[in-house]
Amino acid sequence: MDNELRELFEIKEDDHIIFVSEEKPNIAKHILIRLAIFIAGTIGFAAVILSASGWDVLGYLIIMFAFHIIWFIGILIETFILHINKKYILRNANLIFLAVVLILYCIAYIAVFNPVY
Repeated sequence: MDNELRELFEIKEDDHIIFVSEEKPNIAKHILIRLAIFIAGTIGFAAVILSASGWDVLGYLIIMFAFHIIWFIGILIETFILHINKKYILRNANLIFLAVVLILYCIAYIAVFNPVY
């Protein structure tokens, strides 16, 4: 096509270029931040529970359980957002991280309640 016709119809030759980001996501940093929140919350609640007595311990355990549920749901929502934003590497890292945490929750459940079948 002639250059004058391209200018007349405002046709650009660069329309088919796909720009690829050169930055790779830092998965270690991504996981360490989420793990730090998890560990800090758990240690904080454990310190409060160890210093409490009576029925306060049960209340703090329930609040700690709620913290873990909210944290888990937050990571799950973040996984969906990463999928929508097409950041598949971080999404997969979150999914693997959530799977490991679920396994730890199952081990903790077995250790605390010791279900017998």
